[in-house]
Amino acid sequence: MTAEKRAEIEAHKAECLERYRAAIELACSIYSQRRDKGNGWCMWAERELAARPELEQEARAKLNRLMKGQGSESSRSN
Repeated sequence: MTAEKRAEIEAHKAECLERYRAAIELACSIYSQRRDKGNGWCMWAERELAARPELEQEARAKLNRLMKGQGSESSRSN
């Protein structure tokens, strides 16, 4: 494999990792603010997720794990 191709792959991996970390940060932020938002927190959370479509799917999955009490990465079954 050429050095250029390896660099391209590494750049893609870094981009994916950054997007994953941003999705986790978004999910944790939403989760931590849910009590402050009161009864309307679900609608607020949906707006927050919709505002970041590039992160929505991964953040929603992480938020669901947090809500089920399985938020730590060590408890992931993958």
